[in-house]
Amino acid sequence: MFSKFGSCGWKSCGWRGFFRAPLRKFHHSLIDVAPEVSQALQNAAPIVALESTIITHGMPHPQNLETALAVEDIVRAEGAIPATIAILNGRIKVGLSGEELRLLASPEMKAIKTSRRDLAHIVSTAGCGGTTVAGTLIVCNAVGIHVFATGGIGGVHRDGHITMDVSADLVEMGRAPVAVISSGVKSILDIPRTLEYLETQGVCVASWKCPELDFPAFYTRKSGEKATINFNSPLEAAKLIDASLKLGLKSAILIGVPIPEAFAMSEESINEAIEGALREASSAGVAGKMVTPYLLSVIAKITEGRSLVANMALIKNNAKIAAQIAVELSGIGRGINAAPNAAECNSHKYCPTIIGGSIVDIGYTVLGDVDIQMNGATYRAETKISAGGVGRNLAEAISKLHGTARFISAVGADQNGAFIRSLMPKICTTDALIADRAHPTATCAVVLDSAGDCKIVVGDMQIHSSITPDLIKRNEQNIVDSPIIVIDANLTHETMVMLLKLCQKHKKPVFFEPTDMLIASKPFELDQELYGAIKFISPNIHELGAIGRFFGATEVSFTEISRLQERKEVLEFTEEMSKAILPHVDTILLTLGRHGAFVATRNSPSSGFFSDGVCPTYAPSMGKATGRFYAAEEILNVVSVCGAGDNFASGFIAAMLKGEKEGVCVSVGFEAAKLTLGSSKTVPDTLFDHNHQCWNRSIVSEEIFCL
Repeated sequence: MFSKFGSCGWKSCGWRGFFRAPLRKFHHSLIDVAPEVSQALQNAAPIVALESTIITHGMPHPQNLETALAVEDIVRAEGAIPATIAILNGRIKVGLSGEELRLLASPEMKAIKTSRRDLAHIVSTAGCGGTTVAGTLIVCNAVGIHVFATGGIGGVHRDGHITMDVSADLVEMGRAPVAVISSGVKSILDIPRTLEYLETQGVCVASWKCPELDFPAFYTRKSGEKATINFNSPLEAAKLIDASLKLGLKSAILIGVPIPEAFAMSEESINEAIEGALREASSAGVAGKMVTPYLLSVIAKITEGRSLVANMALIKNNAKIAAQIAVELSGIGRGINAAPNAAECNSHKYCPTIIGGSIVDIGYTVLGDVDIQMNGATYRAETKISAGGVGRNLAEAISKLHGTARFISAVGADQNGAFIRSLMPKICTTDALIADRAHPTATCAVVLDSAGDCKIVVGDMQIHSSITPDLIKRNEQNIVDSPIIVIDANLTHETMVMLLKLCQKHKKPVFFEPTDMLIASKPFELDQELYGAIKFISPNIHELGAIGRFFGATEVSFTEISRLQERKEVLEFTEEMSKAILPHVDTILLTLGRHGAFVATRNSPSSGFFSDGVCPTYAPSMGKATGRFYAAEEILNVVSVCGAGDNFASGFIAAMLKGEKEGVCVSVGFEAAKLTLGSSKTVPDTLFDHNHQCWNRSIVSEEIFCL
């Protein structure tokens, strides 16, 4: 990526145990819970239940299978465990394998649409069924799952005041303590009467990120009806769910999430299609539980497939939001979401603090395809002058990606110092960027070949000694206010000692960027009690080798490491070094040039490194030590590799602080590095905001080792 080359009351047992324990006998005798779902239940980890009538009756093949698989992937990408619920051969399944999903979705599968009245019959006759919202709620209540994502719930039919045709979904929602995330009520139903019925059942009805309280209507974003409350974030929703569970209300919470605007249909066109479908259903004599799937099928034909596309889009979006809520609910249950309110979290607090070097980089790119030798010859080159320094690069990039950062550093009282100050974005707080008259601003000369690869670096770095222990002590409150402290290896041992002591005192994790292979092991030369504050390191392969050797790994020279070209041998070396280092740090974030990146950690990839919220809190899962490789796309037209690793680390840190999981952190890091490779600056003038697609994409990894 970086170049084309190179009680049992609630107090005593908790609400999860309260709802699960009375039903364990039922659970074990009639329900098969998938191993990962069972483990998640035991650990109070985030789980999202998914119904299966959307697979068996809601969509045609193969879209039903494609959507089911995509929805499960989305839930996983958000850090939750998907639990699709269905009945296969008389066994109630909570969590389906890929093969079981394919079986359920196949045209040959004659599954029965399963609600409460059907459940015992299908189990007793060893039949197969796709669970409706009602059927799914029953199972969720039995095993203790409290978040459920679906497309749209059933309701009172349009002639329900005459026929008394009212979906069992509404009654079940009055019985089950489950949050139902849906795009409201299906448009084919009588939405006002449905909401009245839900009120009678004691169901809390909320809108999602809509201060006007508009309740959605499945295919359209507004139904003309109003919810009673609005949620602006997953944490808000999770807090209400948690309170409802602790109060023992035993009724559902319906969260109406509008269909994504790009897929919403016009009210006029969908109403016209619904009226046509209703006429067809009446003529065909369709009645009972088959009305809804019949109508959806006819509407899809009338709208030439647009309604199906909308249906697929909204269920995916609902699953994503449900997973985010489940993660927050799990965090509340484990006590990791305590944080100051938003008013306390202003731009000067709870932002990351970066401490390190500020340098003026002078880059020389040799012209022509020549072999650069250290023989005194003169080579024709282009010159570029830019602000650099690992600490400075990280501060600029993190502030642009995260939205704020604080930078502690030192520059000279000279033009180069003024130059560095002028380039730092206003969102980066630089009141601790001191000016020292005793030393000039650090400068660094970098020689690159025509391919953009670095050949030699020389520099004057004396001013880094001006980042003193006293300067760190004066900034103790800034450290207290930071979720993470990011440092580079330019700091002196004395300064590192003061910093690490403060970080240990205030329980602040340190992210260490090794900077150069000659000084990569510097903090580890201190007492282990001190460097234990370092939770993350982000070396390149040479720096990894230096740190690995320090911790007793096999001695490998710079030349030998440079000769590692094939992915297999690179990963073998990476695995050996990582295993030597992992007992001393939580996470190794390694850049591997054209191959991509490697993450070795004791944190589960399905858990965020930090809690998601305005004030992030470090909350590692600390499980087995594992190593994963993330391949990168080939990048052509590389301008310079300088700063690519720093920007990758900055993207990863920004995503960590947003509560993202490992795969998304890598995705954001890759995008930041990609933009840097196409820029002559160590940090591009413009990076990207949180609307960029990389924030919604989880890079797939290959597991290299598990200890």
